Amino acid sequence: MAAILPDRRGGCGRGRRIPPVVPEPGRSNLSYDLQRLGTASWFAGVLGVRFLCRVDSLIGRKPAPADKVGAHHYFESPESLPVANRVLRQSGVLSLASELVAPLTIDLVYEHIQVATSIYGWDHEPGAGHIDGYGLPGQTEPHTFTLLAGIYLGDESESGRGNLWVWPGSHFGHERLFRDRGIDALLSPESQGGHACLLSDAPDFGGSEPVLAQRGDVLLAHYLLAHNQSGNMWNPLRRIVYYRLATTSHRQRWAATQTDALLEFGPVRTALLGGAAPASTTT
Repeated sequence: MAAILPDRRGGCGRGRRIPPVVPEPGRSNLSYDLQRLGTASWFAGVLGVRFLCRVDSLIGRKPAPADKVGAHHYFESPESLPVANRVLRQSGVLSLASELVAPLTIDLVYEHIQVATSIYGWDHEPGAGHIDGYGLPGQTEPHTFTLLAGIYLGDESESGRGNLWVWPGSHFGHERLFRDRGIDALLSPESQGGHACLLSDAPDFGGSEPVLAQRGDVLLAHYLLAHNQSGNMWNPLRRIVYYRLATTSHRQRWAATQTDALLEFGPVRTALLGGAAPASTTT
């Protein structure tokens, strides 16, 4: 769940504006990918995946209210959206994610696939971000995971198209937050569902940027990356499919992953830090 945050022109959005980054054509070199995920906590590469018509069929069966503008999301089981499940497993997306956590294994968690849409008419640029897994009724610990994977179903090569906004390097900012204030720092009502910017003496995650991508592009983002959705003032309906991925033993070490952002990313740590071994290299 995400609270409605003020635009970057006021409120808890701080820091300089970082120019947008356009993913390079074609799949990125793995060593570059590892370094970018380690420093910026996200990257996008291109895979040839096309399943827009099946997603539109879902949206047609479960339309948003007629007067709805802005964000509208669907959470579907893999069985109810089998084409999206096949794309995850057969297009190379899961294999690419596996390269980032090897020798650990990774798969879909929480038994849902998210179809995120943004309906034309919401003119919004987020002032701050959040991390997922918070704001759930009665929870005593966050619903963490390892990686967020997204497959783009439309042209988001310019801002203002419902783009995901990200705060590069904020995975380390959240790591510092949890080390300093404890792993339950965002469970309080003050954070309104995972928003560090709403805490007293809020950490500064610096500038943000929209993720610019084309149809068929794939996004991989660290769980601790601060992110938020922006408004769509271009296309009648923006669509992206998200998968939450976790290593097979993530629940046994989830607390440690909050204070060591690269714990499950052995190849990323090696690329970024020149060979320092991760704290754990079991399943």
